[in-house]
Amino acid sequence: MTDASSRYLLHARVLWRAAPLWSTLSLLLTLLEAAIRTLLMVAIGQFVGSLASSADRAAWRWLVVLAILLVTGPVVQSLLSMVIARGSAAYLAYVLDLVAEVGVYPRGIAHLDTADYSGRLRAVVDATRDWSFVTSVGSTWSIIGPRLAGVGAIIVLLPWRWWVPFVVAGSFLLVSHVFMSWISLAFDKLLEATGDGRRRAGYLRGLLTRTESAKEVRLFGLTDWLADSYRSTWSEAMTRLWRERRSGLGPVLLACLVMALVVGGAFALIGVDVVAGSVSLAAAVTMIQAILRLQNFGVLGDAGTALARNTSTLQALAGLRRELGLPAAEPGAEPASVRASGESAAEVQLDHVSFGYPSRTTRAVNDISLRIEAGQSVAIVGVNGAGKSTLIKLLCGLYEPDEGSVRVAGADPAVDETARRRVAVILQDFVRYHLPLRDNVVLGGEASQDTLDRALADAGGSALLDRLEHGWDTVLSAEYDGGTDLSGGQWQRVALARALAAVAGGAGVLVLDEPTAALDVRAEAALFDRFLEVTRGVTTILVSHRLSSVRHADRIVVLADPAEGGGGIVEDGSHDDLMRRGGQYAEMFTLQARRFGQTGSESR
Repeated sequence: MTDASSRYLLHARVLWRAAPLWSTLSLLLTLLEAAIRTLLMVAIGQFVGSLASSADRAAWRWLVVLAILLVTGPVVQSLLSMVIARGSAAYLAYVLDLVAEVGVYPRGIAHLDTADYSGRLRAVVDATRDWSFVTSVGSTWSIIGPRLAGVGAIIVLLPWRWWVPFVVAGSFLLVSHVFMSWISLAFDKLLEATGDGRRRAGYLRGLLTRTESAKEVRLFGLTDWLADSYRSTWSEAMTRLWRERRSGLGPVLLACLVMALVVGGAFALIGVDVVAGSVSLAAAVTMIQAILRLQNFGVLGDAGTALARNTSTLQALAGLRRELGLPAAEPGAEPASVRASGESAAEVQLDHVSFGYPSRTTRAVNDISLRIEAGQSVAIVGVNGAGKSTLIKLLCGLYEPDEGSVRVAGADPAVDETARRRVAVILQDFVRYHLPLRDNVVLGGEASQDTLDRALADAGGSALLDRLEHGWDTVLSAEYDGGTDLSGGQWQRVALARALAAVAGGAGVLVLDEPTAALDVRAEAALFDRFLEVTRGVTTILVSHRLSSVRHADRIVVLADPAEGGGGIVEDGSHDDLMRRGGQYAEMFTLQARRFGQTGSESR
């Protein structure tokens, strides 16, 4: 099977799986439309011939046939458009489900750290948003319909010279094959070869147009510099594509020359037969229409381009899915639950865990062993780069350790869904959803109003609720009518309310990875103290650079400084114990206390 054939077969499989009923109806209506086109071609020829022979009754008869066909054709086209629209909607929803699976499968995110894979994924996502992909289902039938009408033209021409329609159709097919191969290659390169450059160009363009960067672009006078950088980056990224497009034009031009000679020869034969009297005027008119109709086997403009873009995108998507072990054209990922299981606090065990990112030469986490008893609160501290956030990602099952093991309630969260359900986490870079406050707290789940109110109050967000125009139903983005933006500190209180709602829902392990960085020192300390109080009995893991905020945790674990070599845990104990030891924790705590004290004196 050729590459082109496999692409079209993949498209047909997706279309059939997405919308079998609408695909069947589209095919039947397309066949009917093609038959009407063929009959219309014959009726026009017979009508012209009857006029030339002064056969009034025959002329009226063919005129009635023409009227019926001319009325029926648009009706069929309207029905076909309606059916195609329904099929297109189902098709797009199906493909977007396939894309979404690639985005969230598997549970881990290690593959997303590679520039090659993430670049190809983003290229596919962007391609599915393009107008040509959105209209590709309609383009499919816009190609099949004319092709079937071309078959009707071949049938009409067979009684004249049986070989002529096949030669003419073959010349158009040659042009179509060569052109579509050329345009498909162009789309392939667009998805593959120019990925990094196009992403950087898109980023630069976004800096010029997005509201997030508007202030600095204006304040620092970056407009001209960003515009020049965008143009040069885009041109550099597209140069290879343009060069390969030009190099493939030779076969296209040669195929067009062959087609012109063949079609000209067919018209010449008709002229010779008319002059010889072997072909009537009615037959000649019909055959000329049929020859022209054979161009339906050739390139079909935007419809062909849209279909080429579609097949390239589907092929790239299928490749990504196969790399993840998913079926190429049908949903295959198991749905992942993100809700808590409602069970009691869970024990956490890390045994000689080591992990390194592919892009780094040193390990982010090196030989860490840690046991956290069920219901205990533990703070993880250390200098920047000590691996605190990486350790949290390993605990959540987002990465698998290179060495050692991670267990939550005795199971591996990287492979066991039950273990994953036991962990609720608020990351440092948590997502700020453009959704109502209610959905930002429960994240697609269900909770009573009392639970929501208590979670927000315990997170220190009661004042926030009072200023929202629509209360819990206020969209947290000013981009929507009735919505509003929040400050960094307000967003962090919303994120903490998520964690507390998860506790109410039964989360057995709760992780907070520096989610309060936008709060001042006193507000953060008060919030953590309150947090430890309301989560008592839940296994709680806190990460923070501000040591004064976590000193009331049951245990404080200090990770080794990677700049000093080695790894693992260098200190483990309560705040009072570690301060008495006078080690690394005591030194860091004293330095921070002195700095904050000096800041407070200066402010006074």
